[in-house]
Amino acid sequence: MKSTQELLNRLRDRDGEDTAFLRDPDFACPSAAIYMAGLLAERGMTAKEAIQALGLDRSYGYQLFNGTRRPTRTVLIRLAVLLGLDLTGTNRLLQIGGKAPLYPRVREDAAVIFCLEKRLPLEKLDALLEAAHG
Repeated sequence: MKSTQELLNRLRDRDGEDTAFLRDPDFACPSAAIYMAGLLAERGMTAKEAIQALGLDRSYGYQLFNGTRRPTRTVLIRLAVLLGLDLTGTNRLLQIGGKAPLYPRVREDAAVIFCLEKRLPLEKLDALLEAAHG
């Protein structure tokens, strides 16, 4: 997967009449499965390790990571916390997954943002979300 900077450089280098990039798959938003796989690879983590750490059912987890099922917002948020993404990275993951971004005026989202900012583990996220509901 090309970096955003590489794609911007390719656009800057094009002639003003050259619109072939519109058909180039590099300029398309990746699927959630492809994006999640890239995030795992960047962190040296396998799908199996992520599935176990997230506490997902094995078959459901593999369906998420191979693209046959779409992840829920909760799964994407938990994955973001597991991978140590920041708020921008988490919202990008949510956007690619077709889910709403985190919004600090929503109590549960505020708990997630707090965990992301403080780099807290999944266990702490679970405890904060439980407290937010109670």
